Amino acid sequence: MGQFFKSISIALHNIRANPLHTFLSTLGIIIGVAAMVGILALGDGLEQTGREQIANTTSLNIISVNSLRTKTVDDIRIVIENRPRFDLDEVRDFRTSIKEQAILEFTDTKTGEIVYNDSTTGVYVQGTMELGLKFSLDSTKLGRFISEEDILTSKRVVVLSEDVAYDLSDNLETFLGKEVHIQGENFTVIGILNESQSSSKKAFIPISVYDKNGDQYPQIVLKATKAEEIPNIEEKIKQWLDDSFAEGNEAFYVSTNRARVEQFSQGILLFKLIMGAITGISVLVGGIGVMNVLLISVTERTKEIGIRKATGAKKKDIVLQFMAESVTISFVGCILGWILGIVGIFLFVPIVNSFTEIGEFRAAIGLGTVISILVISLIVGIVFGTYPAWRAAQLTPVDAIRHE
Repeated sequence: MGQFFKSISIALHNIRANPLHTFLSTLGIIIGVAAMVGILALGDGLEQTGREQIANTTSLNIISVNSLRTKTVDDIRIVIENRPRFDLDEVRDFRTSIKEQAILEFTDTKTGEIVYNDSTTGVYVQGTMELGLKFSLDSTKLGRFISEEDILTSKRVVVLSEDVAYDLSDNLETFLGKEVHIQGENFTVIGILNESQSSSKKAFIPISVYDKNGDQYPQIVLKATKAEEIPNIEEKIKQWLDDSFAEGNEAFYVSTNRARVEQFSQGILLFKLIMGAITGISVLVGGIGVMNVLLISVTERTKEIGIRKATGAKKKDIVLQFMAESVTISFVGCILGWILGIVGIFLFVPIVNSFTEIGEFRAAIGLGTVISILVISLIVGIVFGTYPAWRAAQLTPVDAIRHE
């Protein structure tokens, strides 16, 4: 170990003795590493920004379950008649079994017409359970939302979005408790939601009333407490489907939004690999420059090598000295490239933000990027230092000392 650090010390001394020569020879490594730092950091930042954008438009913790509507026979898609249907009581039992990992909604939506006195408007009628608001950004403005008792007793109550309520009445406070007609059936208004895009033109009714005739196909929607729990929840869903239906889980589809994130991440990974390979050409050129420096160093220090070998230095000592010098030069080039890359990122990111409207884009420098740079410096030093080190070790003491 002492010999290794001594070799490093000698390498640093030689670098200081020829700083301009060393800098020009490692310029390829500096530029290549700077470009690679920029590509990896910007790629990580792009992935992080993309994940945030996806998370803002879709919940990554959502899992939806429903029976398949069609099947394919001889490349022909056929509508499945009498496909499996969820039972409300069974869904409630399943909700209890996974309440520690996710909240559950049993819901479906259809279009309809709502009438109050002489006012009529079209709405999206959504059957829901008592936790329906937890799956959206909605909140009640007046009154209350649908309760568990409403569902168990199949009460004909309705919660309206604010725009629908204003279409039917000018005074929302007095509108509470009034009866409206939805598709010819009477419902009592018990709540009005605050205005939001997610609840526009909607009327929420108990799922037990929505599917009173058993002719609808509500779907199960789950919201995992943690995204990491989704694979485990999917397994529990499939097991429950196998236990509850003769058709098994093959008759249902279980979908999540995580596939979008994984697909996006794969695209970013491909981008980083391709751009990394391109910038790696500069690192390769830089490695050739390092080898050139060491070959010149071998020629200039031939006599020194001969004296060392004549005084007892072995081949492995000479190899270690030049390998240490190679790794040191590469490491110094990588550090300078790292600094240049970081400075370039800080200059480039504000320019990107000034031309885009996706929010605040930022570079992300992860531990993987740091480790990659260290590995690159080590590999370049070893690969391109091997031949000069081997050539120096092959010199005989007599020929080396006689060399002028």
